[in-house]
Amino acid sequence: MVVYFDDILVYSKKEHEHQDHLTQVMLVLEREKLFGNRKKCTFFNPDVTFLGYIVTGDDIKADESKVEAIRSCPVPKSIHDV
Repeated sequence: MVVYFDDILVYSKKEHEHQDHLTQVMLVLEREKLFGNRKKCTFFNPDVTFLGYIVTGDDIKADESKVEAIRSCPVPKSIHDV
């Protein structure tokens, strides 16, 4: 599990493990009286975009839409362009 501010990412290798991990997380949230926004929640996704990365069952890679913004940024030609 990874928590970053108000985002929680639960990662598991197998679906039955994922169910157990989700149950554990939900029990802790309930015990601590913390609540999630159902509209922002998704479960059992094979891949997710998280903090500018695409996380899949096989790897983690940079989100190309984020990388493209950097690639398309004009190169400064002088100190004034910076």
